[in-house]
Amino acid sequence: MNPPVIAFFNNKGGVGKTSLVYHLAWMYHDLGLRVLVADFDPQANLTAAFLAEERLEEIWLAAET
Repeated sequence: MNPPVIAFFNNKGGVGKTSLVYHLAWMYHDLGLRVLVADFDPQANLTAAFLAEERLEEIWLAAET
């Protein structure tokens, strides 16, 4: 099986890439599709949008040690 791959890229910041991926992922999930989202941005805003604040703190504290 070859699942479709959708990638969003733009060198310019602030054009809505993170918001677009976040909302598309939720939409596809709501439609019953399996979705994998990979956040390669060092700011990790997409990752932060999907995780609870407590889990983010755990990850960031673990990364500091």
